[in-house]
Amino acid sequence: MAQTTQVKIKSDTIKMPSKIIEAIFEELRLLRNEVRLLLPQEELEEYTHPDRIRRSYQKAIKKYPPVSL
Repeated sequence: MAQTTQVKIKSDTIKMPSKIIEAIFEELRLLRNEVRLLLPQEELEEYTHPDRIRRSYQKAIKKYPPVSL
């Protein structure tokens, strides 16, 4: 028996097989990674205190890890 997942879209609830949902999520992850490549990257050395920025970023990553990792 195939496992299904209920998905609520606006006011309707539909049942979808879990494999379809997993495939959709995988596609979304790939699209998110592609968009990440298009975003401009800044050099921290242009800022006054690049070490402070790096430390703050590392603390934030530890406290709030990204979902994609």
